[in-house]
Amino acid sequence: MLAIRKALANHEDAVLRRLPIVLRVAAVLLLPWIVDLALNVRGHFGARNLSNSWVWLDLIEFAALLALASLVRRRHRATSPIASATAVLLAMDAFFDLWSAHRGSAFRTAEIFAYVAELPSAALLAALSWYSLHWASTLHPTPAA
Repeated sequence: MLAIRKALANHEDAVLRRLPIVLRVAAVLLLPWIVDLALNVRGHFGARNLSNSWVWLDLIEFAALLALASLVRRRHRATSPIASATAVLLAMDAFFDLWSAHRGSAFRTAEIFAYVAELPSAALLAALSWYSLHWASTLHPTPAA
């Protein structure tokens, strides 16, 4: 039983070492999409219209993924709420992409992004949110002077 626990702990450490890299790569992979979206969005960039909100939503996702990578690397107590919020952002993005896409290639693209990237990532981040709860509970308070 002790050998199994040790093997699981080693696997857990390896996953937690790689997860910040995966989160940073996911954030960087969003950049070309954000640039393409910003250049092809209907309306004028900066004007108040719904089309620009997609660019800003993806920029928020980009920032959240980078922040989360930093928090996971340090096993910070704020990991759980940030992972949870990022999971909600990704799920919301998938929902609105599917809801607002027109028939044809736009809808197929939305489906691919939703089912291959956004929803699985949201599920992973929800699991990370639950897993990282103990990072906040295991902090040792500093002794009073």
